[in-house]
Amino acid sequence: MVSLKIKKESVVEKSPVLKKGEFKVNFPGAIAALEAALHKFSVKRILYDKLFRGRGLEFDSYRQFESFDDADMIDWRATLRANEFLAKKYIQERDLHVYFLVDVSNSMLFGSGDKLKSEYVAEMVCALSHLIFTSGDRIGLVMFNGDIIKILHPSNSKNQFSLFMKYLSDPSLYGGSFDLNKAIEHVLGLVKFPYTVFFVVSDFIKVRKDSERSLRLMGSKFETVAVVVRDPMDEKLPKTGHQLSLQDPYSGRQMVMDPSIAADRYEKLAMRQKAGLKDVFKKSQIDCLELMTDKSFAYPTSTFLKVRASKGGRI
Repeated sequence: MVSLKIKKESVVEKSPVLKKGEFKVNFPGAIAALEAALHKFSVKRILYDKLFRGRGLEFDSYRQFESFDDADMIDWRATLRANEFLAKKYIQERDLHVYFLVDVSNSMLFGSGDKLKSEYVAEMVCALSHLIFTSGDRIGLVMFNGDIIKILHPSNSKNQFSLFMKYLSDPSLYGGSFDLNKAIEHVLGLVKFPYTVFFVVSDFIKVRKDSERSLRLMGSKFETVAVVVRDPMDEKLPKTGHQLSLQDPYSGRQMVMDPSIAADRYEKLAMRQKAGLKDVFKKSQIDCLELMTDKSFAYPTSTFLKVRASKGGRI
């Protein structure tokens, strides 16, 4: 699939305080937006427990039941013996590892609106990782293109989240080719801890058919969520009377296109590619969260998590 290429300077020049080569990110605002969206549902702690913990997982011990816990977590026999409400405690409540696999290849440096896909992803990943980090679990980061660019092994140290923000907002770590298979093979060879969750974040435009095997293996071994981030122009050409110059972000091949002629076919090909991608995720037991860079990630992300929570796991 051919992607439109817009130089970074043309996307960020609206900000007079932005220096050339910097990413335009607002981590505090992103964190606040997600927390506000979750608060709206009033299920932040219940959501977290149901999504990552306490469903068919290894029992550890008991703990005192708290007001924000789900009632079905109460162990009534233990409660009667102890004469106080006790909830079951699972291994994950002591230690859960959450990895974010973030695509930093060339196509993520595209943006037709206020944000590049890479900037949008940086904010979304920081907001979600902050939720997990402040819940006491360990967060890890793998930035990949055609190779592994940066790895932060899961940690809940005070410095871990600062490193997340530092690396995700560093433009020098972005660009290059794309190889999802290599990234998955690397982490599967690296990760042995069974209580691990993966968020794979990419536009998934360049995913090959042979990636299905790697995705199936990951989905069968670990709880995995694919976050598909697209720019509006990844799926639809703008309505304009002018011709567009397009460049493949990986091969560098260029072409001139007339939207009035190619728009319908372009959209159909994009939808067909996405439908095929969803089918691969379904077969791989991987849930898919779709995000568009022209809309806030907070509401769709919180809604996605709420649905998973209500179903006690995969959608």
